[in-house]
Amino acid sequence: MRSTRDILRKIRAVKNIGQITRAMKTVASIRLRRGEQRLHRVRPYESEMNQLVRRIASVTQQHPFLQARPVRKTAVVLVTSDRGLAGGYNITAVRQALSVGPPDEVTVVAVGRKGLGQMARRGYEILEEVAPLGGEPNARAIWQLAGRIGSRYLAGEIDRVVLVYARFGGGASYRMRQDVLLPVTAGAGEEGYTIFEPGPQELLAGLMERYLRTAVLGAVLEGSTSEHAARAAAMTAATDNAEEMITDLTMDYNRARQAGITRELSEIVSTAEATA
Repeated sequence: MRSTRDILRKIRAVKNIGQITRAMKTVASIRLRRGEQRLHRVRPYESEMNQLVRRIASVTQQHPFLQARPVRKTAVVLVTSDRGLAGGYNITAVRQALSVGPPDEVTVVAVGRKGLGQMARRGYEILEEVAPLGGEPNARAIWQLAGRIGSRYLAGEIDRVVLVYARFGGGASYRMRQDVLLPVTAGAGEEGYTIFEPGPQELLAGLMERYLRTAVLGAVLEGSTSEHAARAAAMTAATDNAEEMITDLTMDYNRARQAGITRELSEIVSTAEATA
């Protein structure tokens, strides 16, 4: 049995870890609430923009973003976090990105350090990056990234753009998504009667750029919120485990202390009997 001194040292160490995980849980919970508030503002706009672009795609393809072409190179926009301690959030995103294709067919646009490092180690070309992403995503930096992706697509450097990110589902839940961003395809049931004023061709120039910026920023915000949800859940589990371990160690300490007292009493009794 371990000595009481060793057990007390272990209890102090676990308590310190528990304080750290509890603080990280609090920070993640605060950031999660802020992320949810941002998503409530962004999601309706993003949804309407996506529907509008797909309705336009059903009546015209007079823009490179709307025209399908042979796929030689695919760009994967991978949204991960800068830090770990978020459960399986990052590794699940990386696995989803790896399923898109091998390094000779896929290039990576990395948003976040974890995805950048993992994909680079596996031999994928890093086409663009925003790393570190930071605790709160910078909308201007994401818009500039979207602009560079669009420019590369127009130049023919890439033939398809795929978004890999976690869509926040509420609470501690999220679901990994793999959405084709470019080229834009008409959605099911979008061929209905639609009147455009001005005409679709006049809308396309500015609309496609705005669509791309909105889609990439929306994915980054979804991923950031999902990260905070995953980290809050992971730190909650870690804190609970620390408290359970402290309880078990306290019982071990009490047993060791009781055993020590019993041993001392036995020695005293034995000594008394021997000198009687």
